[in-house]
Amino acid sequence: MKWAIFIPRILSEKDGGTRVYVDRFAGALLESGHEVHIFTTSLDDSLPEHDEEKGAAIHRTFVRAGTAGPLRVTVATRVTRQFNEVDKREHFDVINLHSAYLLRYGMLRRRHLIMQTVHAVVTYEYLFTVKKVVSSLIFSLDGLKELLSFPVKLPVSYVREWTSIRRADAVVVMSEYVRGTIRRFFPWVKKDDVFISRIGIDTADYAPSRSKAETRCELGLTRNEIVLMTARRLAPRMGLENLIAGFCRSASENSDVKMRLIIAGRGPLRERLARLIRDCGMADAITLLGFIPDEKLLQYYHAADVFVLPTEQLEGFGIVSLEALASNLPVIATPVGANPEVVGPVCPELMTASGSPADITEKIDYFVGHRSAYDGKDYRSVVKRDYSWGGIVEEIEGLLSVRAPVKVSRR
Repeated sequence: MKWAIFIPRILSEKDGGTRVYVDRFAGALLESGHEVHIFTTSLDDSLPEHDEEKGAAIHRTFVRAGTAGPLRVTVATRVTRQFNEVDKREHFDVINLHSAYLLRYGMLRRRHLIMQTVHAVVTYEYLFTVKKVVSSLIFSLDGLKELLSFPVKLPVSYVREWTSIRRADAVVVMSEYVRGTIRRFFPWVKKDDVFISRIGIDTADYAPSRSKAETRCELGLTRNEIVLMTARRLAPRMGLENLIAGFCRSASENSDVKMRLIIAGRGPLRERLARLIRDCGMADAITLLGFIPDEKLLQYYHAADVFVLPTEQLEGFGIVSLEALASNLPVIATPVGANPEVVGPVCPELMTASGSPADITEKIDYFVGHRSAYDGKDYRSVVKRDYSWGGIVEEIEGLLSVRAPVKVSRR
């Protein structure tokens, strides 16, 4: 089959769970014999409009700012026009959308089989973000923009998400949590019309190439410290403020143990998080790494003792938790979104009671007190068993063959 995958700003331009999923899903499709074209937006007009990366054809529509949000209808128009031009010669079998705002259905030149992959209900995220801005009284420039655009953005977002889900032949999510969110926001969508298909991961990519001691030495970490880490976009819903507060409390209570927290990622909360770290006097124990490439992130997985997923809201799946488990790291996670589905069966004793700093502290303290019990744990085999890309691609092929009169065949 020929796949046309739509995602805002992919590959090296933007990090995040959706980008990681599309990159890996496209690779799995190619390995299964499918042909993949990716239609995306780009801020960098020095890049070629048409390109190829990792065997997938890339088609870029250049934009001046941001991603393709609900108010940027002209961006969707331009992306759809570009798609139509390519479709004239390629005759795509499947359109796979990873954004509700990148396609103008009325402009399509012919009928396609459409699969909408919903990572999260974006309208819900807008509601949460505005609520967070108001409740925290943090009126930054970005926060002020959110508040001013909210009365227009929210209804437009809702209508466009509803249209995208309604027009899709198949709606795919990665967790029961996201399926439930769709049902709450769009109650006329039948539960049986939303299919759960989890993300896959190649556990071989996360096997360490050297000892933990050697990796720590290379990263400037000492052997005797307990290293906690997380990799998150520095955004309000990620719960990083609660994690910092919880870590500071645990480090103070366990003063006889040297502890370190490493936070990888970038985002609008960086300055606020840096200020919180200074205020609690933990600048020597908490490191904000900023964005780091996948190769470097892998090193930190291998150097750490435990991963923390402190999400406050809207965790559609949590790809990083799988990456940590594939690296044989135990995961402390809040009972939010899909965390109980992904982390709960593997590390039930490390699930917090809530996302509060106190409950995060409790589980950090538990891990510190039981650290030796986690030596030699084999989480990688669980991930390998339950999250294989080969089985996921076959599952989606079967879904599409049932949902529309298109022959699912490899070319």
